Amino acid sequence: MLSGPFISGRFPRGTLIAEIGLLVTAAYYLHAWRCLRSSELTNNPDTRALFGRHSWPELRYLQWGGFSSVLLFMLAGAADEENDWLFRLVGALMGFCAALFFAMFAVGFVALWSLWSQLVWQLKRARIGPLLVSSPLAIVWLGLGLGVFLMFGILLEKIEKLAPFLRFLLLKPLLALIWLSLFKMLDSLCAARSYAALMLPLILMVSFSAIMIVAVAFGYWWIIGQTTLLLVLFLSAIGALNLAFLRSLGASHSVER
Repeated sequence: MLSGPFISGRFPRGTLIAEIGLLVTAAYYLHAWRCLRSSELTNNPDTRALFGRHSWPELRYLQWGGFSSVLLFMLAGAADEENDWLFRLVGALMGFCAALFFAMFAVGFVALWSLWSQLVWQLKRARIGPLLVSSPLAIVWLGLGLGVFLMFGILLEKIEKLAPFLRFLLLKPLLALIWLSLFKMLDSLCAARSYAALMLPLILMVSFSAIMIVAVAFGYWWIIGQTTLLLVLFLSAIGALNLAFLRSLGASHSVER
């Protein structure tokens, strides 16, 4: 497989480390999930005494899995560098940056998933007709909101050109007004007291999701061009295992509550 068309002589050792790491990570999380399901660690007094009275045993598994995954990213990045400690260090740092990139994407994915779940739950309780009728009003509100924040940006630019004393007097009240407006806007979006207020988050969520998908697709396209396809797929699968374990734990705890 290491001489296949997807690698063609590029990064063979890093790809091999990523493949072995994927198998090890999958076996580790499978073992962790079986232990948690079979022993019911969250309700077992002996396990609580072992991990600590108020600890979360699942978090220990996730911490070790995340640490080993970052280490695998760094080893895969350093494996194909020249036989010099400085080049190895640069490769390890590149692997660490790749792990950070995936972690940022994972956090955004979890947040986006939670927001979509809440929004879908609200949409199921609404009627389609009033939602469609309120779409123009939601677009007007969106335009007004963007106009307000554009106005705040222009005011900040004007204040930066004033004298230091006037800038000191006006800057803090304006920043407080900006944060207050942002908080009020988010509170209105979460409350969804009208059909227009429910349609507006839908428009924003579709826009944010499209931007995130395009950004991730471009990032993967660039990384694959710099490395090789199988290496990126194996490392992405390692990160996806951590994300799947995190999501499964969140779902199980929500069911228990």
